[in-house]
Amino acid sequence: MAESKSSKRMVKQTMGKKKNNKKGRESGSGSGLIRIKVRKLQILIPGGKRCNHPNLLLLKTVDYIVYLKLKLRLLKALSNSF
Repeated sequence: MAESKSSKRMVKQTMGKKKNNKKGRESGSGSGLIRIKVRKLQILIPGGKRCNHPNLLLLKTVDYIVYLKLKLRLLKALSNSF
């Protein structure tokens, strides 16, 4: 699947930010919830389990959503033609 322009832009924005704010953000219960959600997303996205970096997982997610939208369009077009 080809990468969309918005997904490339998202990676540039997220990779460009520095991680200087680490004041207690990772010690709370919120980070545990995020990890659980990331694991669930890895299961849903084809090839997601091989993504160790969250940015790559987000890119794969965006590409998969675009793929599913195109597939839905195709199936609608095919069902309308009969």
